[in-house]
Amino acid sequence: MAGILAASVLRGFTGFGFGLAAVPLLSLVLPPAEVVPLVVALQIVVGIGGLRDAMHLCDWRSVRQLVPGLIVGVPTGIAILTVLAPNPVRLLIGAMIVVSVVLLHRGARLPPEPSRVLTAAVGLLAGVISGFSSMGGPPIIVYLMARGHNPHRIRATAIVYFMIAGCATGLPMVVRGLITRHTLIWAAACLPVLFLGTWLGTLAFHRAKPRHHRLTALITLTMLATLLIGRTLISMWGA
Repeated sequence: MAGILAASVLRGFTGFGFGLAAVPLLSLVLPPAEVVPLVVALQIVVGIGGLRDAMHLCDWRSVRQLVPGLIVGVPTGIAILTVLAPNPVRLLIGAMIVVSVVLLHRGARLPPEPSRVLTAAVGLLAGVISGFSSMGGPPIIVYLMARGHNPHRIRATAIVYFMIAGCATGLPMVVRGLITRHTLIWAAACLPVLFLGTWLGTLAFHRAKPRHHRLTALITLTMLATLLIGRTLISMWGA
């Protein structure tokens, strides 16, 4: 519950932090194969809740070009999830977060209108990552920030995209039996905490200055990467 609360506050503030925070935090106590379906289910619910306010600020061009790669990449990511051991998955998740932090810190910038090929490649990478970790956020976060959008547009676009990503990931998981009755019971139990955290994060976003949005993303990503990689290395060393 504490992990879900922290992740939902971050998501309410940034529009994109739920999977990034929830997966590493919950992976400290549960295997990724159990964590990811739960996070996907909650991500769909919270996405529906924020969709109405985000629709008019969303960068729909980017969403349309990112989604095809997402749809192609998700099944591959789910296949990876079912065959890899937990520790390699955790290390890979941590490495992706580190790369994202470096790119954001160095002020990565894209042209005003990135090519369709580049955007599709970002969507494909995010789809693969979403399938096996429910953390397709890093490539999308870097892409949207590199576009130079203001925080309100980034947040709205992220909310819409991750709502679609949650549905695209959740459907194959249901078909493969990864989202079970047990998953849905846990998701239902987490709903009050999920909505409370989202409300607190949204309230903080509307009171914050634009620079706080970027700073929060960098600090949070760095902390999560350090925590996840450190915990995984300790586990592997002990084994």
